Amino acid sequence: MIGLLGDIRFRVSDKRVLTIRNLKREISASWNTMDRIGLKPLTEYTGPNLQTISFEMTLDASLGAKPRVMLQTLERMAEGQEAYELVLGRRLIGKNKWVITKCSAAYDVILRGGEIYKATVNLNLQEYV
Repeated sequence: MIGLLGDIRFRVSDKRVLTIRNLKREISASWNTMDRIGLKPLTEYTGPNLQTISFEMTLDASLGAKPRVMLQTLERMAEGQEAYELVLGRRLIGKNKWVITKCSAAYDVILRGGEIYKATVNLNLQEYV
């Protein structure tokens, strides 16, 4: 197993390949400045921002991933009210769970009858506190 996000397991096996790529994690903090007469502005730390993660995955029927089923699962997860642990390897990513804030899919190959054979999905996650 490569990792998991809720009901989705990223893995490589003889039956299915579902991996992620271009994972980007953003960690930031907020800073304010206060103007002072005749002096440089004063910088004040106001706290950490919510972390975000984005990544891409390919749902390919030839590799055992069922694009339509996976897209339905992702839709349920994105529109639901649940937060999920994100695990890579055996390590949790971040101290908190994550919510899906955006899920976009490009249908790369569509077969006769409208069956989705291959799709590329981009997910955006935000830390849930």
